[in-house]
Amino acid sequence: MNWLKSIKRLSRSQRDKLREKINGKAGKEKTGNDVVLTLIKQRLNNKPVCPHCKETELYRWGKSNELQRYRCRQCNRTFNAFTGTPLARLRHKDKWLKFEQTMNDGLSLRKSASVCGIAVNTSFKWRHRFLQLPATTQSDEVGGKAEVNETNFMSSFKGYHHLPKTPQKNAGNAAKRNFSKK
Repeated sequence: MNWLKSIKRLSRSQRDKLREKINGKAGKEKTGNDVVLTLIKQRLNNKPVCPHCKETELYRWGKSNELQRYRCRQCNRTFNAFTGTPLARLRHKDKWLKFEQTMNDGLSLRKSASVCGIAVNTSFKWRHRFLQLPATTQSDEVGGKAEVNETNFMSSFKGYHHLPKTPQKNAGNAAKRNFSKK
């Protein structure tokens, strides 16, 4: 009961810290980056599969940069949750969400780089990496109306030594529409 009396003597900030420790939320608050990283880490927790040979017989192979690595019993290759994704081998995990936000805002590469504190070259490479995933996940179905117009192109065999037809004099327009039967 003495410790209850001592709690009453704590300041407001000390009581808030104590409440956080009791609730198990002590330490660093989870940011958006932490949430994304935990989601990616959970990708392999259910049923991990080797991205190289698709084998399911794996065992843990240590940690690298706070990510669990696995080793395949079939092909003996190691991998983590990022292997086989556009995020593989990217550094500065803490800046990914900020960079993604600058892309959504439509900022230029230089402005995105200065906002995120990365090099312009890194910004250029990240943009292509981040755009790989949406390009592969778009639906294949196309809806609506489509209009098609006929377009005729003159065939050019410039530089081709074995011409399939006699050359046309002074280039110009074809005598007949579509494919000329000269």
